[in-house]
Amino acid sequence: MRITVHIPDNLGPRLKQTAQNEGRSLSALTAEALEYYLKQKRKKAAGNRLLKLIQPGSVTPDAWEELEKGRTDDRA
Repeated sequence: MRITVHIPDNLGPRLKQTAQNEGRSLSALTAEALEYYLKQKRKKAAGNRLLKLIQPGSVTPDAWEELEKGRTDDRA
């Protein structure tokens, strides 16, 4: 599928350089980045739904802390 997007001027050169460094096309790198972003959004939303279903006292404090950390952590 072909989609045209406009990106900030400072992002274009970084995207091109990263693609060149990895020996990949701009399309492949952009598709991977979008897939990662969408996956993280789904993961975070699922964590938020889970936290709404459980009560803090129904799991150990350590488990609650890990759930909360996973919900707010932006890293993979």
